[in-house]
Amino acid sequence: MSETIVAFHEGLLPAAAELLARRHRRDRAAMPLLPARFAEARPALVAAREVWHKPLTSGVAALRDGRLIGYLLGEVKIDSLRGRHVWVHLAGHALAEDAPPDLYAALYAAAGPEWLAEGAFDHYVMMPAADAAGLDVWYGLNFGREQAHAARASAGPLPDPVDISGVTIRRATEADRDAMVDEMSPILRQHLVAPPVWAAALPETMRPMREGFVEMLSDDSARVWLAVADGPEGGRVLGYQAYFPATPTDDNLMVSISDRTVLLEVAATRADARGRGIGRALTRVGLADAAAAGYGLCITDWRTANVEAARFWPRMGFRPVAYRLTRKVDPRVAWAI
Repeated sequence: MSETIVAFHEGLLPAAAELLARRHRRDRAAMPLLPARFAEARPALVAAREVWHKPLTSGVAALRDGRLIGYLLGEVKIDSLRGRHVWVHLAGHALAEDAPPDLYAALYAAAGPEWLAEGAFDHYVMMPAADAAGLDVWYGLNFGREQAHAARASAGPLPDPVDISGVTIRRATEADRDAMVDEMSPILRQHLVAPPVWAAALPETMRPMREGFVEMLSDDSARVWLAVADGPEGGRVLGYQAYFPATPTDDNLMVSISDRTVLLEVAATRADARGRGIGRALTRVGLADAAAAGYGLCITDWRTANVEAARFWPRMGFRPVAYRLTRKVDPRVAWAI
């Protein structure tokens, strides 16, 4: 059997979609909460085509005796947060069942030079959490986990009830605007810059974040829950969680159409209020409310280096379905060769 790696082209999309659908079936066998539709060839073809047609996308394919056994597509992006980088979407890669996992290494080696030629030295890859063998290959390529994307059923079993005497859980209102913007939004920045996350909290990203906190209180689709102190601290907001409807897209393999999905987008508790069960209480109320509103699934994500988040959310029943991997290639390779 001979294997060759060629540039990806439009004519390979049907075969790539079949590989993606079969991979998604394997992923769903381990993670049943993943949407069922992408296990079928037609939705998988739409997803693969959507990724392939994104601007500045290139990639490669592996053929064995003329049969497609793997593909890898990367989209070069340019923004103020990550600069010039390449993004491999969850629908942007798949291997056949009989392809060795280390085929990912050969595909990456073949696709990477074009990305570097575009000045994209920061590489991001979305990988199914259940693909241990595939993940191990990417780790061997100097990638590390940066973000966990997780899901759980909105309905029970809910997190265990907890006694948080002196604290009231309620919906946020416009009257909470100042507390949300001035007191709650900075907590996210503190999590980002704190050890061992050490993520840059750039001013150009923090300003839109503050604006987002204003907008969520006037967004009729958002459900923002607050933990508010009673007694001597009466009215002081101790923590919050914000839930939004997750919009299905053609290439988002984590959002279901049949089971309505809610996104737990932001959540935080004041440092001096942690350890009292406030986050658990907020999660219990938020999930119960989402289930009552007809949402079957809840998704969220967190930085894997955020030790508190990485411990807390799995205890709330969230199970990782995908990981965002990242690698920073030394840009001096462009001239030091």
